[in-house]
Amino acid sequence: MSSRIVPTALAVALSVAASAADADPSIILVETQREPLTTSTASAAETELGLVPGGTDVVSGDEIRKGRTATWRDALGMSPGVYVQPRYGSEEARLSIRGSGVQRTFHLRGIRLLADGQPISLADGGGDFQATDFALADHVAVWRGANALAYGGATLGGAIDVVSPTGLSAPGGSVRLEGGSFGYGKAVVSSGGSDGDLDAWIGVSSSRQIGCRDHSHQDNVRVQGNLGWRFAPGVENRLFGAYADSDSELPGSITRQQMEDDPQQANSGSVLRDSKRDYPLYRIADRLAFDWGETRAEASLAYMRKELFHPLAFGLITQDSDDWVAATRLVDDHRLGGRGNRFVLGAEAGVGVTEARTYGYAAAVGNTPGAIASDALQTARNAAIYGEWRHEATTDLWLVGGAQAQWTELENDDRLLVAPSAGDQSGSKIWRSLNPKLGVLWQARPEVAAFANLSRSSEPPSFAEYIQRDLSLATRPQQDLAAQSAWTAEIGTRGSVERVAWDLTAYYAEVRDEYLAVQLGPGLTVTQNADATVHQGVEAGLDLRLWGPESGDDPRLTLLQTWTWGRFRFDDDAQWGDNQLPGLPEHVWRGELRFEQAGWYAGATAEYQAGWPVDFANAFEAESSLLLGARAGYDRGRGFSAFIEGRNLSDEVYAATTGVANPATAADTQALFNPGDGLAVNAGAAWRW
Repeated sequence: MSSRIVPTALAVALSVAASAADADPSIILVETQREPLTTSTASAAETELGLVPGGTDVVSGDEIRKGRTATWRDALGMSPGVYVQPRYGSEEARLSIRGSGVQRTFHLRGIRLLADGQPISLADGGGDFQATDFALADHVAVWRGANALAYGGATLGGAIDVVSPTGLSAPGGSVRLEGGSFGYGKAVVSSGGSDGDLDAWIGVSSSRQIGCRDHSHQDNVRVQGNLGWRFAPGVENRLFGAYADSDSELPGSITRQQMEDDPQQANSGSVLRDSKRDYPLYRIADRLAFDWGETRAEASLAYMRKELFHPLAFGLITQDSDDWVAATRLVDDHRLGGRGNRFVLGAEAGVGVTEARTYGYAAAVGNTPGAIASDALQTARNAAIYGEWRHEATTDLWLVGGAQAQWTELENDDRLLVAPSAGDQSGSKIWRSLNPKLGVLWQARPEVAAFANLSRSSEPPSFAEYIQRDLSLATRPQQDLAAQSAWTAEIGTRGSVERVAWDLTAYYAEVRDEYLAVQLGPGLTVTQNADATVHQGVEAGLDLRLWGPESGDDPRLTLLQTWTWGRFRFDDDAQWGDNQLPGLPEHVWRGELRFEQAGWYAGATAEYQAGWPVDFANAFEAESSLLLGARAGYDRGRGFSAFIEGRNLSDEVYAATTGVANPATAADTQALFNPGDGLAVNAGAAWRW
């Protein structure tokens, strides 16, 4: 990525911001009173998710920007039930909710990623972490498990929606700079405003870091924006656009002994082949919304293009993908029998086409492509219809029922016969499922709710599971791979009383045909269906105001903490009994003791994660870790703000994530460990007008 991109992008965004700053402030003041119809605000999302009889959360952009905004953990580390760990101190992360993708050691599966309510996951269900930037978010909405059904999601993990500001919600502009350890630097500028029936917002970010480990340099540039037009009463259209240029060196995994000796070292094979994951991504989407008071409807269309260059130790992967998705949704809030009532009906269809190729290397060193090993046109098609009915059976007691019908087809068109004996490796398969949900929500008080639900989830494989690769780099589809499904029972409560705010959910899921990764050799992992597994756990968030008022400029002291317990295990397996599934810690706790007064804040932070097995026999594991930190800053909304923070102040050596061991080889000799960042200090400053 050219270094000229950063000043050019900043100059463009600053000129837009200056124009917005010169706009008539009276116009901006009037327009901010109008809520957009085509997207959500943080307050509207909190109201909406508060009506869901299950685990949900809304994380405000203002809270995210109280510290560094470099990784997914920076944004979602304090969201109950969300396990997120950067793999290489970067945006590439290990993201899981309720054990989703428990052994997916790369990218993402089992969680539906959205941007402004529209999918940024690929049509086959896989996902990337570099498609959006939390520094540019208005808020992030999280639905855990099948609680995302009313938005088309029916996966074990749920859905995450990163929502951008609009010219209505974020008039004016901002400039933000961050920097710190391991060569980290980031610049963010944004501007928004409105004039009559038009509003617009644009944000630009550019970041770079050398990284804590060797060969972990990262460069990212993103541009996001939207343009809204209220062209008739109750009718609004919004056009969304985004561009991302992501260049990421991959240091690879090392053995536990190597990590303990020198956690900054990279895997020698990754250095030899200059392993990386680079791509530009382009996304454009449009949503048309109608509001007739108690009835609302919307239709949307989105397109995304990604061009991946991905050299690894064993070979080079290139993928050029095009994804389209169309969706429509109807929400009706007419009262029934004099009581509250809501009916949701929606449909979605998507198609993704990928030119997928693998190569050997032309030389013993470097990643220059050699002979082609596989060439396939991979097409993913999916369609879903869903409906949900929510009714106030008695005062403050809501009953909820719904279902999603899902159809998915994966097709692999082999355009290269690898060898005469390999033959044509083309193939296709269709998966169908019906996923019902029943729930109850009791609104005991306006600020206190209790809930329970029973739901089914279903996940067809992505191409990463469906297409298997052997040591020659040849690929072939797995025609016998079943869809992973689960029945999940959930009970919980959320609310606030006096000095206490909480979010507490317990769940138990019986999973069938869970996707398990079995490593056969370096860089060679195949996916198999397990017979029966169990996922159970607790997702808890607890904020205790120990001293001071709820709001205002007077001093207050608050203890914020989240605890996630997840026990993911085999269920009387013929080979592994009730062993824990390798890949994720059973306990994760994060906390902050924060002092605030008149915009100033300071706090001590801590993060604990238990050890976890890296093999099916549960004989070898990553050790537990406790990281201590501190941060302080000033933020009054508009005007100047700043922060400084220290992380891992004891410079502890620990595993952030691990792979899954090859059962045929001693686990302690395998390169499975990804060390976390050492001691780091970061600081930033911003100006909003």
